[in-house]
Amino acid sequence: MKTSAPYGWLLRITAKALKYFLLSLAGFTIAYFGAISLDLADVTYLLTWLLEHLVPRVLALLMCLGTTAIIVESLRH
Repeated sequence: MKTSAPYGWLLRITAKALKYFLLSLAGFTIAYFGAISLDLADVTYLLTWLLEHLVPRVLALLMCLGTTAIIVESLRH
């Protein structure tokens, strides 16, 4: 009799990566509004640059990882 594990290792890694991505996005948002309220233009420009250049790439990577995890899990069962 086959017992099924709740989730595979790739799906768990994907969920953790997504969780930390969203937490870092929330941290960037808090830091951005803090920099605006303290009138720190250099920090604001740095955070804006990071959000414009890194976030889309990381999001695309997470979407590919999630798609791969879904395909692997569906083939496993």
